[in-house]
Amino acid sequence: MEKKDKGHCYFGNLHYHTNDASTYQLLCQNAKYNRKHPTEAEALLWEYLRGKQLGVRFRRQHPIYDYIPDFVCLTLNLIIEVDGGYHTIKEQRLNDEKRDAYLASFGFQIIRFTNEEVLYDLNNVLNKIKTAMNKLSSENQSANTTPTAKIQEDISNFNSSPNISQDCLLGTPLLRRGGGRLLILSAPSGAGKSTIVQWLMKEHPELKLAFSISCTTRAPRGTEQNGVEYIFLSPEEFKEKIHNGEFLEFEEVYENRFYGTLKSQVENQVEAGQNVVFDVDVKGGCNIKKFYGERALSLFIQPPSVEELRRRLVGRQTDCAEAIENRLAKASYELTFAKNFDRVIVNDDLEKAKQETYEIVKTFLEG
Repeated sequence: MEKKDKGHCYFGNLHYHTNDASTYQLLCQNAKYNRKHPTEAEALLWEYLRGKQLGVRFRRQHPIYDYIPDFVCLTLNLIIEVDGGYHTIKEQRLNDEKRDAYLASFGFQIIRFTNEEVLYDLNNVLNKIKTAMNKLSSENQSANTTPTAKIQEDISNFNSSPNISQDCLLGTPLLRRGGGRLLILSAPSGAGKSTIVQWLMKEHPELKLAFSISCTTRAPRGTEQNGVEYIFLSPEEFKEKIHNGEFLEFEEVYENRFYGTLKSQVENQVEAGQNVVFDVDVKGGCNIKKFYGERALSLFIQPPSVEELRRRLVGRQTDCAEAIENRLAKASYELTFAKNFDRVIVNDDLEKAKQETYEIVKTFLEG
């Protein structure tokens, strides 16, 4: 039986407290709001946790000490968190680590999944949860604090059942039913990606390509204008949009140097029948491809060599020597992502690379 008093929450002989009654009341208000406004991934996972479907009771947005976990099983001391993109920011990662360590000190095990894992790899998520439940159940049994035999039986019955099909997932990712298609081009800095994209846009209007203008926290270069080449934001503005869930994808390339794509802009363009072009970094390209699947074509523009890349970066005359070395170091890492793209185009001859890109894009849009 669960009961509550000022600043405390009891479950059986378990005693969860907050610093004071006002803190506890605030947590309860926030928890209530969170339950009414779950993310798509949280709502989906809850459909498989609720009602003892896994053999034990899970609670969602249940205050424990000074925190509100996404899901918790008090019987097994198991906490499940579903993390959005905001959790990849350095400051938030540190906060998460501090929070996890604090709750672990009271005997809780915390497992974390990303939104993408829940939305696109649900079977694997459920299997990991089952594995954690089995381990905790066995440990409790050894310590003579086992759940009831009925709970143990229910867990075993669930484990013997076939994997849940993802055919019954609630909803589909944003814009799966839109009219346009998506073209993703990624490359290390200096590989010629932007030159090829601009050529496609100018010389082949029949493709009906339209830029998805990315947001960035870097300063404008040369004649760049806000809302044309990029939407320029301060780091604080960018982080606020991350917190509000406004980005389709984003990445912190360097400390406080963010790039990202707003969902709202893509939504409007696709629904209007435009074929949206993403000129993004390699991680952003991989994330967008994963989100849209076959609706998107991902192309990786690869330089013929790192030395050629160095020559091109020096020739730009836009970066200092230190910045160029940083870009080259990052390029070596980015080149390892090439295998994750649908097609790789080696830009050792710009005109040839342009034509090859055009043929691939044309075939994709006509298919």
